[in-house]
Amino acid sequence: MNCYVLTGGRSRRMGTSKRELFLPRILAAATPVFDEVIAIDETGGDVVAPIFGVRAALRRASARCFILAVDYPRITTEILRDLRDRGGVPTWNGHPQPLCAVWDPALLPIIERRIAEAKLDLRGLIEEANIEIIAEPLLRARHRGEPLMNVNTPEELAEAEALDG
Repeated sequence: MNCYVLTGGRSRRMGTSKRELFLPRILAAATPVFDEVIAIDETGGDVVAPIFGVRAALRRASARCFILAVDYPRITTEILRDLRDRGGVPTWNGHPQPLCAVWDPALLPIIERRIAEAKLDLRGLIEEANIEIIAEPLLRARHRGEPLMNVNTPEELAEAEALDG
């Protein structure tokens, strides 16, 4: 299975490129797990939404693949392997994490239609496509710490770094 790392966000809240900050960590965690790890920089032009990155990755994929946003600096090889093997979308801190999940290119027609209808939210896509959700307690029982902590601001980065001790 290939992994597509989405690096196309604007990083406005962070104030600096998350790609520059986190991509080496993401690659180090993902490389042992996936056949190939490919960075995708697709924002959707003037409208920036993660669904455009998902579409870009699925257009390149020839089979089920893993899509991973660059803003998971605490991601581990172990949780990536677990998520790859389980499939679906994990839940963490009470929220689905669609940008750290297995996706199927068969969803492209639904994604294209949703984009044409300006329905850009991934949670709506998950519900419409009936994508399996991986329960948070199941993951927390197997993985310590905050491997699915999403970092978008300098404050969240400081919090993530404080967890490292």
